[in-house]
Amino acid sequence: MQPSRTATVSLSLFAAGSCIHPEGVIMQGAPMRPCTFPALVALIEHPEHGAILFDTGYSERFHQETATYPNRFYAQLTPVSFKSDESAVTQLAARGIPHERIKTVVLSHFHADHVGAVADFPEARYLYSRESYAAMRPLTGFSAVRAGFLRGLLPDDFETRSAHFEDLPSCDLGESYAPFNRGADLFGDQSVVAIPLPGHAVGHYGLMVQTDEGAVFLVADAVYKTQAFKEHRRPMGIARLIFADWQGYLDTLRRLHDFHQARPDVLIMPAHCQDAWEAWQARCKN
Repeated sequence: MQPSRTATVSLSLFAAGSCIHPEGVIMQGAPMRPCTFPALVALIEHPEHGAILFDTGYSERFHQETATYPNRFYAQLTPVSFKSDESAVTQLAARGIPHERIKTVVLSHFHADHVGAVADFPEARYLYSRESYAAMRPLTGFSAVRAGFLRGLLPDDFETRSAHFEDLPSCDLGESYAPFNRGADLFGDQSVVAIPLPGHAVGHYGLMVQTDEGAVFLVADAVYKTQAFKEHRRPMGIARLIFADWQGYLDTLRRLHDFHQARPDVLIMPAHCQDAWEAWQARCKN
C-alpha cells in the first residue's frame, strides 16, 4: 500500500547565467551551430519546510575561479554569460526571499554550472549524493577540470553542512512512475523525491516534484534538450568524453523517452533546455 501524499509544493524556475556549446554535439542530427544553454535553478517552497533550491547556477566566482589555467580551460570549452543581477541570491531577493530563508540547497551533481553559487547561502545545508562528492573530492588540477569540478566554488565549511540522499528514507511512488518510482524522500510526504539518473556524472540525481498543477520531473543534466528525450536522439559519440558513464547515460535517455511516452502528463524539465525554459515562462504567464 502506498502512503498518501500529505503535501504538494510550489515550484518556480529561473536562469542564473548561461553557456554556449555546439547543439549538434549533445543531440545527433542537430546543427553544429552555437546554442545557448541556460543554467536553470529551481525554487521549491514546501508548506511546512519552507524554501529550498535545486542547484544554484553560476555566480561571479566562476569567472574568478577560471581566470587562470588549468581552470581556464573550463571557461574556454563552454563560454559563460553571466551578469551579477542573474545570480540566484539576487533573483531570490527580488522575489522577497532573503538568502537566510534558504535552509537547504539540493545539488544534482558537482559541475560548476550547478554549484556555482552554493557559497551564497551560508545558512543552508547541502543535500546531495555521497557518491557524487566522493568522486570529485580527491581531484585536483587538470583532472578536476576534466571532471567539471572547481573546488574553489565550494565554501570552506561545505562538508560540515552536508547531508546525503543515501541517508534519507526511501519511498516508492508507485508503478505509474516506473522506472523512476523509487528514490529518497526529502520531506517524508513524497512531495519531493530525489531520483538517481546515472550517466552524466557520478551520483547524478533529479527531483520528482509534486505541485498542484501536476508532477514535474527536474532531470538536471540527464538530457540537455526536450527534443532529445521526446525523439530519443542521443548525443554524438564524442560527447562520451565528458560523461562519467556513457552507457549509463544512454540507458537513462532511453528510460526518459519511455517514461514520457507512458506519462506525457509529467513535465520533464532539463536544466539547460532553452525551449523548455521558454515554454515554462509562457506557462507561468497564463
